Amino acid sequence: MDQYLKDLLKILAFGATIATIPLIVAFAGLQPPWPPAVEYVSAVFILMAALAMWEWGRAAKRASRRGLMILGMALCTIGIGAYLPLYSLYVVDVPDTKDRVVIGTECTASAKLVYPLDCPHLPLEALPSAEWKAQRLWTSTSIMRVQLALVAAWISFTAGLMAFVGAVIAGRPVSGRRHQARESA
Repeated sequence: MDQYLKDLLKILAFGATIATIPLIVAFAGLQPPWPPAVEYVSAVFILMAALAMWEWGRAAKRASRRGLMILGMALCTIGIGAYLPLYSLYVVDVPDTKDRVVIGTECTASAKLVYPLDCPHLPLEALPSAEWKAQRLWTSTSIMRVQLALVAAWISFTAGLMAFVGAVIAGRPVSGRRHQARESA
């Protein structure tokens, strides 16, 4: 088998291993409830970044790759540091199902009438009494803001993984004839 293909398979295996992180997080039920299938899209982007960095980033200097690795670690830390508190504050599991509901930050007019002293932090029984329809208790705009904040934090985490994995892959040595041909060119 051509050495280029062997190297490519190694890179794909490494990238695929790292790309499983969003899938494992999803298996634990911690991925954003909106948009659907965000964990699969994240895994595909990690693989694409790994391949792109391997193809075009190999010529990057070691200092540049290390900077990208540090940036990736910072993005992962910031993303997960924002995501976990947002998730614990604004995502509610529906009992006896796998469904999750994103709640908002601003009550609807009808919720303010029923819970005048509690808005926007409604009691636990509010959501079941609204048949788990968050739009009955919180404004659609405030729910959308929370959904976007969750996705932004998730994207920061995923982008950090992409940057880190890409930088690591870009630093992998090229073996065989292609490496020798590139050095002589």
